[in-house]
Formats: sequence, structure tokens, C-alpha cells
Amino acid sequence: MNEIMQILILIILGLLGITRLQAHKTKDLKKDIQQAQFTVKKREQELEKIDEVQQKITIIEQEEPPETIEPPPRGDVDGRLDRLNRLHKRANSRGE
Repeated sequence: MNEIMQILILIILGLLGITRLQAHKTKDLKKDIQQAQFTVKKREQELEKIDEVQQKITIIEQEEPPETIEPPPRGDVDGRLDRLNRLHKRANSRGE
């Protein structure tokens, strides 16, 4: 009878140990899942930012390049004076 009690106690202790080990593993798995979910949310936010930037780049690439204006030839004193006068008139009209 005494041996049966000892065996039963050992079986119960073994089952308790297994249960505790499984509880510890599930706790670790829950932490891993939470960490993975946090990582997924963070990556989704990063992907959204990347998508926004790609859309902006696409819009910029579709725009026509700015018009290039040839600089006036060297020694064009009359043209230079004319441009300076126009700048001066603009500045005065703005109240500067």
C-alpha cells in the first residue's frame, strides 16, 4: 500500500511538473506572438510610408521638366539693363 501511494505521489508530481512546463511554454509563445504582431504593425507602417514616397516620386517623374532658358550672350549690355529695370519695377510694385 505504501508503494502504491509513493507511485501515485510521483505520478501526480510528474503531471504537475509537465503542466507547469506547458504553462511556461504557452506564456513564452504568447510573448512571441505579441512581439510578432508588434513587428507586423511596424512593418505595415513602414510599407505605407514607402508607398507614399513612391507615389510622390511617380507624380514628380510624370511632370514635365522645367523649361530651360538660354542665358543672354556675353556683352549684351542693353539686354542686361532691360532685365535689371524689370526686376527693379517688380520690387517696387511689391513694396520692397
